Formats: sequence, C-alpha cells, structure tokens
Amino acid sequence: MPNRLRQCAIGLLLAGSLWSAMAQAAAATPPRSLQATLDAHLAAINARDLDALLATVTRGERLTLILPNGQVLDTREQFRALHVDWFAERDWRMRFEIRSLRELGDVGVALVKYESQALQADGSFQTRRNAWLSLVFAKEADGWRLVYDQNTVIPPATP
Repeated sequence: MPNRLRQCAIGLLLAGSLWSAMAQAAAATPPRSLQATLDAHLAAINARDLDALLATVTRGERLTLILPNGQVLDTREQFRALHVDWFAERDWRMRFEIRSLRELGDVGVALVKYESQALQADGSFQTRRNAWLSLVFAKEADGWRLVYDQNTVIPPATP
C-alpha cells in the first residue's frame, strides 16, 4: 500500500507542476495592443462571432451601449443578448473606417465611421445608414476591454 500512495503522490505532484507551468505560460502571453483589440472587435462583428466579440469587452458587469435610436443599455449581459439576436440576422454587413485611436493612460478612445448595409433581393447590398462609433476601452488585468460604445447616426446630406 505505501508504494501505491507514493505513486499517487508523485502523480499529484506532476499534475500540479504541469498546471503551474500552463498557468505561467498563459500569464506570460502579453495582452493585445489597443489597435489589435479594436481590430479584433470590429472583425468579430463582421464575422458575427459572439465569443470573439465578448473577448474584447469588459469582464465587469457595467458596459454602456448607446444604440443609433438613442436606447441605452447598461450591462454586459444586455450587450451580449443584443448581439446574440443581431448576429442571428443574415441580411446585413458593416463597413468600418477607423478614423482615430488614442491611448490616454489606462483609457483608449476610438472613433470609427461605419456604413450599415442591408442585403437586397438581387444579392447586392444597399446602404441603410452611416454612423459614428465612439468606443472607449479600459485597461483591465488581461488587456484592453470595451467599456463604452456609442452609435451616432450621420444624417443624410441634403441636396
């Protein structure tokens, strides 16, 4: 029996060492830059990839999202639920143009112009609206995370 206990103890020590090594390797991975986080965020939207999108937003409860119609959502869960429904729709695409990106200490601010396009019966896309995205990111323990997202519609030009 002592031999069996010794084998179990050695197995536990090896498993603990492996776990520790894996945790250190994960911790050694540098967090994404603000630019890389913004790029991943916008790419996740176009890919309708909810997991990738949520990997770019705060892990905290508070996340402000102001929709183009003025509706305000205040939580990460509301943000997630809205994107579940939106990503299920297949009749749209977004065109993004990053206009500016500023890192201000532990806060990053991005200004992104976007064109929301709707799929037409003939397979082409037509512009639904143009808008500005004001995105605010904050540094969290594991990197940059979205904490504020405001959509502002750009009114059509008058002739």
